Amino acid sequence: MNTTIMRFTAMSACLDPMKLLYVILLGFVMPIGMKIASMLHGASDSQTFEMLTGKVGVAFVLMVLCLGLAGNTATQSGRGGEYLPLIFTRPITRCEYVLSKWVTITLIGGGFAALQNLVIAAIGLHFGETITAQALISMVLERFLDAALISAAMILTMLNRNPAFQIFAVLSFYIWLAGQTIPPVSVATGGKALEDLSIETTKFMLGMSQYIADFILPTVNVYDLISNPSTAAGALIAYLAALAVYLLFAVEVTNKREFFYGTN
Repeated sequence: MNTTIMRFTAMSACLDPMKLLYVILLGFVMPIGMKIASMLHGASDSQTFEMLTGKVGVAFVLMVLCLGLAGNTATQSGRGGEYLPLIFTRPITRCEYVLSKWVTITLIGGGFAALQNLVIAAIGLHFGETITAQALISMVLERFLDAALISAAMILTMLNRNPAFQIFAVLSFYIWLAGQTIPPVSVATGGKALEDLSIETTKFMLGMSQYIADFILPTVNVYDLISNPSTAAGALIAYLAALAVYLLFAVEVTNKREFFYGTN
């Protein structure tokens, strides 16, 4: 991996005060406030809280801080990136280029999300909640696994210059995101035609979101994987397969001009 690309990718993500402010508000202030309120009033955690502290929260962090960096932004413009061609001491391979970006973005997204989860856990412990070391470690590892898969998908989408592929990827992501945020809907029918259409549309959206979650953005439950590896092995295989496909195709579609400067 190339430390120059990693350093400038991290700088481009973390030195923008507006981006950091958004992440702090959405990733820390809101969920921490929700957790404190639920502890004080003895209420259960809301769906919004579960969303912001899980895989969707990781996606929000990566969208805000790193979406543009998944392509070539961090190596060609801004934060001194235009001077990177003068810093490189040797040519880099496409694989090195992609992996450098992927590792950096994964560490950024996973680090922010893991820190948030640890703060939330500390608040829960302060109010008397019980959490085991295994559950805490599993929670942190899951955030990094979520960040690794989402960042690999982002990199593939940004580096692939096929508009149809990019549109499909973006639509798939937002369908998945909508499915994670839409509350469960009633299956009752017999109302007005418009209401029935709305219900059926929502059910279709939820079904597609689940399909995407299973095959495009699979999740590994680390706690289950540690407790009972045989039952969680299938999810791990699906996760690793998706991650490998995204990274391999990202390397394959990377144009030489993305990483080897001064060429046509």
